[in-house]
Amino acid sequence: MRLHPEKPFMLAANAVQEINAGLRPLATGTRFLYINVVDVEFHQLIRSWLICLTCRPPVITKVFQLHLPVGGGQGSNKKITYTNPYARRKSFHLRASRSDLVHFKENHIEIAAGDTYTIGLRFLPCLTQGSAEVLIFINDEDDKNEETFCVQCTYA
Repeated sequence: MRLHPEKPFMLAANAVQEINAGLRPLATGTRFLYINVVDVEFHQLIRSWLICLTCRPPVITKVFQLHLPVGGGQGSNKKITYTNPYARRKSFHLRASRSDLVHFKENHIEIAAGDTYTIGLRFLPCLTQGSAEVLIFINDEDDKNEETFCVQCTYA
């Protein structure tokens, strides 16, 4: 969770102070967080809020199945495609649910209207057999989710 303002600030008497909270959930479920306002001079709790977050799974628009080698030395490079559905040029930000398994060749892409872009994925080496699911979040300029792809990785 990110708060804005991030640094200590002065509260004026009988005034309203807006605090913005930014959240980026990486897992589904319910989570409880506290926001505390503390007087830094006297070290006293002024106010406390309990925030309840409920995160549902995203709508998966495309599924890819990849077979990757175990102990792949330098890892594996794979490619998936994304088509800009808009009638204008648009920028997108890419994020992954499992940054411990995959990195993007580019985290920020710009695609012309209706064009298809090849997203380069770099899978880090895995030393054990098994499977993993990685969600690829394609977000707009405001970091709002446009689409979510699911990459099902099988290490064998």
